[in-house]
Amino acid sequence: MLKGLQKFYEKLGKLPTWSGMLAVIASCIVASIPTMLQFDSIWAELWEMYAEAVPGFDPANLPGYYKYVIAILSAVVSWGIIELIIYIVTTLVLQGRARNFNRNMYYNAVRYTIAAEKLIVGLYSLTAVYAPQVYVYSYSWLDFILLTTLFTFCFLGIKERYINDNYVFDIYSRLYAIWFIYSGILSVLEFMMIILDPAAKVSDIVSSSVMMGLVGIAALILYLTLFKKLKKEQTENRRNFTPPPPPPPPFGQGTSGGSKDDDDEIFKGYGL
Repeated sequence: MLKGLQKFYEKLGKLPTWSGMLAVIASCIVASIPTMLQFDSIWAELWEMYAEAVPGFDPANLPGYYKYVIAILSAVVSWGIIELIIYIVTTLVLQGRARNFNRNMYYNAVRYTIAAEKLIVGLYSLTAVYAPQVYVYSYSWLDFILLTTLFTFCFLGIKERYINDNYVFDIYSRLYAIWFIYSGILSVLEFMMIILDPAAKVSDIVSSSVMMGLVGIAALILYLTLFKKLKKEQTENRRNFTPPPPPPPPFGQGTSGGSKDDDDEIFKGYGL
């Protein structure tokens, strides 16, 4: 499986960078399906509020294509945010510690991983039409599980060839910390807000509790497997690492800086 992942991401790295950008934008449009499905009702409520504030305004004149324009614009904004995050992570975490740093390969790997995740959750969002309650409570769970799983596969797919063995754990530990600190803080804050809300439903409390549990379980599983494995792997690599020999001195110079004794030692066999 690992070899298959490596070959898959190597092929992705050979694709043009614009293809990854288009894949992210297209997947972000698919991920906006829930907004497009509920757009008419949400937009009508907003315009009714505006009509009350502005006498004589008729919300019935709203063009029907607005939902598609907003979906495309939101996809472009999401793509811009994703590009910024990729740039920050690549610059602060990866660059300088890669074996053969190829910016296009890294960008393509992350872009297509995000595109796959957005595509799956976007198609899953169709459940909002047939089972809205299921969608509301399970969307955040699926989103977290997919992001954690797919980016773990992404890291495994690029690490053998493109990440320096002596820094493989340092890089992963930083990514691990960033992701689980962010997810943990977000899930705890959401849980606290629900608990403090007097009108909170039991189902909301259960859903938030499940989310916190998923973050903790995922962090524990990856710590006991990949985290510890990479730490051991990096330690062994550094222990077995042999630095390259220093370059030889320029011709005609001795090892002590080109002294006369050194030169005599070199040429005495020639009768000089």
